[in-house]
Amino acid sequence: MEPELRQMRYFVAVAERRSFTRAAEDVYVAQQALSQQIKALEDTLGVRLLDRTSRRVDLTPAGAAYLADCKRVLSAAGRAARHARAVAAGEVGKVRIAYTVTAAYETLPALTAHLAERAPRLKVETREIFAADVCRMLRDERCDLALAPGTGYPDGIARQTVRREELRVAVGDRHPYAGAPAVELAGLRGETFQLWPREMAPGYYDAVAGACRAAGFEPVLDETASGSNAWAGIAAGRGVNLVVASLARQLPRGITLVPLAKPVPVLRVDAVWRAEHPHPAVPRVLAGCAELWPGETSGGAVSAPPG
Repeated sequence: MEPELRQMRYFVAVAERRSFTRAAEDVYVAQQALSQQIKALEDTLGVRLLDRTSRRVDLTPAGAAYLADCKRVLSAAGRAARHARAVAAGEVGKVRIAYTVTAAYETLPALTAHLAERAPRLKVETREIFAADVCRMLRDERCDLALAPGTGYPDGIARQTVRREELRVAVGDRHPYAGAPAVELAGLRGETFQLWPREMAPGYYDAVAGACRAAGFEPVLDETASGSNAWAGIAAGRGVNLVVASLARQLPRGITLVPLAKPVPVLRVDAVWRAEHPHPAVPRVLAGCAELWPGETSGGAVSAPPG
């Protein structure tokens, strides 16, 4: 039978106070109960730790050695408890955040910098993915949370809107709208949109197509548009697209972003995670988003597609 941490705490209290009466007050137990626990500890160890007289309590040589060890054990136990609580609270450990290109230039950098300040012992690993891969990455446990354009998700996948980012019109430098102070979205009727296929980026596709429909027209799509090919088409004057405003920081050569006239359409950015057994840091990440973009977080933890 090994000594209990409680008995070690009692022993340290008696050894430091050199008094059962004062030690009992410190640890909030009756003096008789404290004396019984110290006696039980000595019986367990098979050594006498204290020399007791009517006037004082002294440490034996074994007691002095045991006192130093008890302090180390209790300190380690305290650290272990604090570490376990910190991990459970998402303040310590590692969280893997996947993200799509729409979150790459503003949302993700702002969030990781904020977490580094608010939870410095939480290591954040990031990787860029296609929006179509979000569910698979989460289910395969290859990431703990993803930042992606808002869309519906199947059962077992939870999501929460964390921010909304304004859309801009991406045009070639020689396009008639290049350099305009603002463009009416309805003015893009008849333009060819260099929009990725919906299966690659459903949330982004729906945001762009939905904005066009709200402006009164169905977008004409270049079915071959994909990745760098879409940017090349815009730069060459073969079409336009709606992109998040933060992409202005990393635009390919030959492309300009033009603001849209009010009401400006937005892209909803969602945090997405496994509904069952979520990573302990998910609440910490969501809290960070709420601190960065107050008033934009909405939707709660939804685990099924809307409508």
